[in-house]
Amino acid sequence: MSTMSRLPAALLALTAVSACATLGVGGGGEEERAVQAPGASATVDRDARQRIGREEMLTQMAFWAAEYQAFPNDLEAAQRFAETLRRGGRVDRAVQIASEALARFPQDRQLLTTYGYAQISNGNPHEALRPLALVAQAEPENWRVRSGLGAALDQLGRFDEARAAYQEALAIEPNNVRVLTNLGVSHLMAGEPADAERYLRQAADMQGAPPETRHNLAISLALQGRFDEAERIERTDLPPALAAQNIAYLRGLLRDPRSWSDLGRPG
Repeated sequence: MSTMSRLPAALLALTAVSACATLGVGGGGEEERAVQAPGASATVDRDARQRIGREEMLTQMAFWAAEYQAFPNDLEAAQRFAETLRRGGRVDRAVQIASEALARFPQDRQLLTTYGYAQISNGNPHEALRPLALVAQAEPENWRVRSGLGAALDQLGRFDEARAAYQEALAIEPNNVRVLTNLGVSHLMAGEPADAERYLRQAADMQGAPPETRHNLAISLALQGRFDEAERIERTDLPPALAAQNIAYLRGLLRDPRSWSDLGRPG
């Protein structure tokens, strides 16, 4: 395999399971301690559950932690707690909560999806394949879960299967910028920057393209030796000094192949 496929994880960004920026929450259990232990309320406050989605992520995590503690057999509380943890960057805890809930609700497709996405983000793609495949089979029009399957397969180095999953997603949702970005990243991970450029440029030219699309496009260009163009694209979302630093880092990797030896596969 080409050394170009061994990019550091910090320089690649799969978007199928993208989460909000990781919050400053510490080790296991802190999100539960963020609120007082709830009383023995017999009923769910539906209005509060509706309103909490407008709050910032740490507040949402604390709220759903309290709901899950108060109503451990409530499917919504379990699913929303796990999903909020995942989106807040607490993927290890999200896996734990989703796994606990799946023991009680093994057929719930939202839980299966959250569990699968969290496992991908947690670096355990093999654990994501079965739950996401079950959801994909049950929901033939769900492009998101197919893109998630592609992300898991990419992490496992099964690039042909990953791209087939992305193409299935695009057949459902043509020209989806995030699926196209994932498809480009798949080629980057396989050491095919010219093929990656084709998909990433298509995605970057679309309205609403996220920063990670342009970032990965810049990587694909740098890996082809087009450093000036890559740096111009990086400056779209980054301060000039940081953009220059990123490109200098890639230059260094390409000049000295030995520097790749300590880098693992992207996760």
